[in-house]
Amino acid sequence: MMHEAKIIADVVQGADRYEELVVRYQTGLIIHCERLVGDRPTAEDIAQEAFVKAYLELKKFDPAKARFSTWLYRIATNLAIDHLRKRQRHIVTDDIESLAEVTMPTYLEDEEKREVRRAVRALVPPEYREIIEAYYWHGKSYQQIADDLHIPLNTVRTWVRRAKLQLQEKLA
Repeated sequence: MMHEAKIIADVVQGADRYEELVVRYQTGLIIHCERLVGDRPTAEDIAQEAFVKAYLELKKFDPAKARFSTWLYRIATNLAIDHLRKRQRHIVTDDIESLAEVTMPTYLEDEEKREVRRAVRALVPPEYREIIEAYYWHGKSYQQIADDLHIPLNTVRTWVRRAKLQLQEKLA
């Protein structure tokens, strides 16, 4: 595989090689977007939009300032935040990960953040809180959580579903 800088230089000069970058980053970018918006089809749309925007602005990319992947992920993150801002501005439990400190949308008021944190802390049993924080706020996969807690994968899925139901009641 050719060096990334060479691929980018070739694309900027008109070569039809951008697909190599798309193939390299597509899966990770979709997963990143899904963590931000909580919805796979929307994440796929945002990732595609990010690739198009990156392609159109590739001449502006400066490898001295950032790696291509960092630049691409920043574009996708900004698009995901724009998407979240356009949606209704109420708390949706499927978007809990958007409430993590790292990806906290700026439109959420401090009181809403505290309300969500209180609701997560109040989950019963406490394992629900631990799983919600691990999955949404620390980005762990269900399998990683299952391994960490020494429980079956399906138990993690069940507990996440039950925790979301509790949060819907608490935040309604």
